[in-house]
Amino acid sequence: MGLFEAAMDVFMMAMGLGCVWLGCSATHQRHQYPELARGPLWATRTWGLGFVLLGASLAIESVGRFTGEVWSWPSVVMRWVAGPLVIGSILASMLFRGWKNRSDRAVGAVESVD
Repeated sequence: MGLFEAAMDVFMMAMGLGCVWLGCSATHQRHQYPELARGPLWATRTWGLGFVLLGASLAIESVGRFTGEVWSWPSVVMRWVAGPLVIGSILASMLFRGWKNRSDRAVGAVESVD
């Protein structure tokens, strides 16, 4: 294993732990999440859970590569569980915000007519 590969594994492990931290903070503290995840509480918590799974899988896969073992299940979890949770919750939040903005504009238009 070369020095560059070892450095990349350590970097990816740190990125995975950062994703776990970001997901935990979004799950437990409602106002500690990025703009993309703003929406209903269930969507924010789903986004946080997806990020926890994504980060844990990334860190476990990096540790496996670093130690020379190859596990296939972390990439399966990232691809089929964490990815859809993160993407689905972002799409739900975007749809919710668009629907809320549309209803707010409609209420504002009715108020301005009166």
